[in-house]
Amino acid sequence: MTPIAADRAAADTTQLLAGWEQARDRGLNNRAAAAALRVSEAELIASGCGRFVTRLRPDTVALLRALPMLSEIKAVVRNPTAVVERAGTVQGIEITGVSVILVKAENFEMVCQATQWKKAFALREKTAARNKLSIQFFTAAGISAAKFFLRPAGDVKAFTELLNGFADSNQSPQEPVEAGSGESGLTVQELALAPNGALLAFLQTLAGSQHALTFVVRNPAACLATSKAIERVKRSEAGGWVNVLDHDLDVHLHEDRIRYLRPVPDAVGDAGWLHWFSDQQAIALSVRCDLGWQALARAAGVER
Repeated sequence: MTPIAADRAAADTTQLLAGWEQARDRGLNNRAAAAALRVSEAELIASGCGRFVTRLRPDTVALLRALPMLSEIKAVVRNPTAVVERAGTVQGIEITGVSVILVKAENFEMVCQATQWKKAFALREKTAARNKLSIQFFTAAGISAAKFFLRPAGDVKAFTELLNGFADSNQSPQEPVEAGSGESGLTVQELALAPNGALLAFLQTLAGSQHALTFVVRNPAACLATSKAIERVKRSEAGGWVNVLDHDLDVHLHEDRIRYLRPVPDAVGDAGWLHWFSDQQAIALSVRCDLGWQALARAAGVER
């Protein structure tokens, strides 16, 4: 890199970090901050390398095998219209097919399409309450594949050892990315338009059912499934989002953009799936109910 190019890159990094700090002050998360700054999330994260971010070697299998050492973590998988966050302790991984890795934890399972996991970073972000420690994976396009945050009961020493053991020799604050789409691309035919307010009514019925439900959120790189009975549902004061805010489980749904659904009842019994899709007809959230499916379907506006 020429001196002029180096100076320009340093100026770009300084500007990006300043914009990131301002976005955090406005309450934006990293994905929203990256969108506001017109960069990918991986590019934004990389700007902190040498400060509070460490680029890791993208050895996905080895990094995932190290997760049990961290003790309690919170796993996060998202797509443009849905986010699931589930706390638990990883018990191990299984390689179930060509480049397919199953992360097995006490409260969730995550299927990882390892060929999509191209970038990895360790973050030490300061918040008002504490340091937020995480391992974050991204696709070649710089889009989040999955994130793992250390919980208060997590092992900080093990996190530091993982960081030191996998630190990449390249700690440049610039990150090259490929062009890519943010939608999951998992579309099906014969979707029904969801009635206005159907998603919130559905979630409120879930909260009152006291039955364990299986929630699945997927993107092209990862799919996280977890089962739990939920109690607390709240629409965001900022607008646009509706949230499940439960003990060790958060689900955030972009209510304004989740517009379609597809009911799939079991052949027998009062059980089945409800699949919710975005305005782009890409899958956002799937919910499995083993008891009381018909009541949930009615709440979602599905007529039998």
